[in-house]
Formats: sequence, structure tokens, C-alpha cells
Amino acid sequence: MLKIGDFSKLSKISIYMLRHYDKLGLLVPAHIDEDSGYRYYEEKQLTIANRIQALKAMGLGLNEIKDVIYQYRDNQSLADFLKIETAKKRKLAEELQRQIRQLETTITALQQREGILRYSIEIKEVPKRLVMCTRDRIPAYHHEGQLWRRLAEVQEGQGLTPASLSYHMAIFHDGGFVTKDVDVEVQIAVLQRGCDTETVKFKEVEAFLAAVLTYEGRYELITQINETIANWVYDNGYEFCGPHFNIYHVSPQTEADADKMITEVGFPVKKVLNE
Repeated sequence: MLKIGDFSKLSKISIYMLRHYDKLGLLVPAHIDEDSGYRYYEEKQLTIANRIQALKAMGLGLNEIKDVIYQYRDNQSLADFLKIETAKKRKLAEELQRQIRQLETTITALQQREGILRYSIEIKEVPKRLVMCTRDRIPAYHHEGQLWRRLAEVQEGQGLTPASLSYHMAIFHDGGFVTKDVDVEVQIAVLQRGCDTETVKFKEVEAFLAAVLTYEGRYELITQINETIANWVYDNGYEFCGPHFNIYHVSPQTEADADKMITEVGFPVKKVLNE
């Protein structure tokens, strides 16, 4: 048998923690001398000590480790448990990455806020044009790319030529912000009408007036851009009269650096008539 000091050295677990493990019933000494109170451990308990250390390194709590050690005694059952834990940790890591990206985006937005407010908002006419378009409900906003791929396949398959101002436009038909099943229509202006397919149609789009702001940067800034435009619209005697849209001048199709994206954010508007 090993004295607690020797077991501590071999297991690389402090004497204090070994006594704590004893109180928890996690790693109980094989023998305690009644007269001296000295704790003694068997050499085979080093295996349990090593397993405790390994499970701690994986992020498990002591009570959870106790359950694991005494419930999953064979390698296969322990492996099955660790697979489940791996899936949980991976999901947690993805959530943490999302939170980190949100923090970074917020920092960027705060740093760029004054710059955004200096961008020029203008009222412009989006001209009448012939477009090929597709409209669908997508799981979330970042799935928009699947609609653009749908258009690209038809454009390439039918040999269609984009107009000089192709107006790669995404129109968001939901009445407000939604977290799923987003109703999105994407359009490309083309020179000639092609053949409708089950999912891609051709149509004439009438000209309309819009309040627009063009900015360079990540798509995550669009929320603040929307707020800026909304305040400007109301302050300048206009009102919204249609779904908002984005025109992608520089997109991920041609630029890998998200900070170099150029997006025109717009809202159809009309002048408020004074009564």
C-alpha cells in the first residue's frame, strides 16, 4: 500500500484534494489506520486517480466524474458516454463562437458608429428593369446564398446576359425581423427574357423611389444601418411603402474579406403629404 504522500506524488493530486475526494466518496482510501488516522491507497487506485484527472481536464465536474467512474466501468460504455459529451461540448463551442462573433461585431459597430452616421443617405429612383428572380422561405438570413445559386444555375444554363447595372438585389418580404422561415426574393437584372422554370421567373419591375445608404463592411452592420436609415426617413418627411432590400455591389462571390463587402441598403419610400 501507498501512504497518502506517496500516492499524491504518483497521482499528481495534492493531499488536500485527495482528502476532498475522500469526503465526496470519489476516491476513498483503501485503508485508514485507526490509531494514527493515516490514509493508505492501493497501487491499482492510481488508475482511478488518472481517470479522475483526465475527466477533469475534459471539463466534467467532480459529482459528474463520480457518477461516470462508478456507472461506466467498461471501455465501451465509457466511450459511448464520452461521445455524448463530445457532442455537447461541440455545440457549446459553436454557441461560444457565435457569442464571440457577436461581441466582435458589436465592438466594430461601436467603433464605426460615427463613421456610419457620416455616410450619405440619399433618395434615389431604382429604375424599371427586366429581372430574373426567385422567391422562397429560407431557414435563416445567412442561407440566402442558396437562392443566388438557384439563379446562377438558370442564368448559366440559358446563357443569359446580366444588364450593365445588374442590381443583385435581395428583397425581404416579412413584415418585420424573423428568426426562421425568412421570406426572401432575389433578383438579377438581365438584358433578355429567358424561360421560366419551376422556381425562377422573369418579370418587369416598375421603377420606385427609395432611401438608400451604401456602406463598406460586414453584413452584421446592416441592423445599425437600418436604424440609421429609419431615423433619417422619419426626420425628413418620408414614410416606408414597401419591403426593404439590399443590393450587393461587392459580395462573397467576388471578395473573401468580409470587411470589404459593399452593400446598398434601401427602403422604398414616399413623401408624406401634409394635411
